[in-house]
Amino acid sequence: MAEKVYRDVLLRPKARAALARGVDQMANVLRVTLGPNARAVVMAPIITTRAPELLTDSSTIARRIIELPDPYENMGAMLIRHMAWRMREKVGNGAATATVIAQTLLHEANYQAAAGANVMMLKRGVERGLETAYAELRKLAQPMESPEQIEALAIAAAGGDEEIGRYVAEMLEIIGTDGVVVVEDHAGRKTDREYVEGLQWDSGYVSGYFCTDLDRMDAVVENSAIVATDVNVESVEQILPILEQVMEHKERLGIGGFVLIANEISGPALAVMVANTEKKTLQCLGIKAPGAGDRRVRILEDVAILAGGRMIAEDAGDKLEDATIKDVGYAKRVWANRDFFSIVGGAGDQNAIRRRIQEIKLLMPSADGDYEREKMRERLGKLQGGIGILKVGAASERERETKKQRGEEAVAAARAAAEEGVVPGGGAAYLACLPALRELADTLEGETALGVKVLIKTLQAPTEWIVRNSGRDPRPILAKLRESPPGYGYDAVEDRITDMTEAGILDPLKVVRTALETGASAGIMALTTDALVLTAKKDPAISP
Repeated sequence: MAEKVYRDVLLRPKARAALARGVDQMANVLRVTLGPNARAVVMAPIITTRAPELLTDSSTIARRIIELPDPYENMGAMLIRHMAWRMREKVGNGAATATVIAQTLLHEANYQAAAGANVMMLKRGVERGLETAYAELRKLAQPMESPEQIEALAIAAAGGDEEIGRYVAEMLEIIGTDGVVVVEDHAGRKTDREYVEGLQWDSGYVSGYFCTDLDRMDAVVENSAIVATDVNVESVEQILPILEQVMEHKERLGIGGFVLIANEISGPALAVMVANTEKKTLQCLGIKAPGAGDRRVRILEDVAILAGGRMIAEDAGDKLEDATIKDVGYAKRVWANRDFFSIVGGAGDQNAIRRRIQEIKLLMPSADGDYEREKMRERLGKLQGGIGILKVGAASERERETKKQRGEEAVAAARAAAEEGVVPGGGAAYLACLPALRELADTLEGETALGVKVLIKTLQAPTEWIVRNSGRDPRPILAKLRESPPGYGYDAVEDRITDMTEAGILDPLKVVRTALETGASAGIMALTTDALVLTAKKDPAISP
């Protein structure tokens, strides 16, 4: 017997109302995290013996909310949950802003629909208005011109934490905006930073017999020849030809040692390398290739390019025993311990390295998920020669987790600002679009014009909630802002209306634009929904 699936169907107007209630429940939680005076959200742990989580990152909060009791309302909540996490994956920030935009657009459009407006015409008006808003945002954008601007932006993204913002700005200035900044937990109470020179990967030597410092249990090879391969190296026949060639050219090329980075190094091949090291015939170092699968191959290619050699690839039909001295790369220094290895002073051609960097940049937007994108960004930083580590410390574990979230948001905001520039922050960029939208509404008729007016009200919502989270009444402040020049907004810290650019309150254009795109898309999807279909339960197949 085929499996039976029972479904419940909810139709308009109940469907749209249930979806809106679900959107509201999720959005009401996330919007409290908006602005410099934002509040935190405490989440009960899944394991009851652990302490509750104190969260300030809206995308993480959305991720922690698994489902609502009402299955129809849960659909609306999950729409916002997915949207918030997509913001995290795309730009690393702005989920609260996108949520407020989606909720407000849905409410304003539903109000018009209840009065008899055609939702498809409202949708068309909103989309016409979005085109105008994007054009106005691009006009407002300015490039990041100074370290002071980066620092101010990072501080704002870190929730006003000056120490985190200052360190993030410093690291990005030193290693570049494309460089890798890793945010890690730190056992102490203070937050600090560290820089790692050269290429470093999380994989170490295959044997402690390669150690040159037995007290620290690490190995250093100066002026080393480097061979990178994804084959399993087991036999003497595999490794002997290349070792003989390295020995032959040792004096001429000034080689101080031999480093083999391979998928596996074991058996007689490992014994030969260890014997050469112990007899001081040739200092050798065997390192297990980092990563797994296709990413391992890409990493080995990076290593070969950085060292100026050629990767011996099994898929290409290469054999290690056929390798020549032309396939060998070089570096001033290779260091390894049980868990990590680093390469400093690789002899790779700079043009080849730049081409590799450009290739990774082109592939990054199409990466499958946030994890893969971050790994590609790590590869970029290593090829560019440096990594910054922000070590976040705090008095308690929960405080440390909160500060770590703020550090990650600060890094993401500064990187996004470097890509597309900055606009006035605190919702002021959206307010600056309103005059052009009012002009557009005047040129349209009927329900399409109503759609533009819905967007006009929607774009005031981020500022409204920044004001509300600061404990102020938004109505008089918004009234004053309507009479203010473009670029003016509400400074929630100083409790004043000011030119946001002059005050140093800036937002990355990429975050502002993506939040508007994503939030409006979610709101329009909810608006144009007329039926909800719930898969209630499944009966297992029963053989007669």
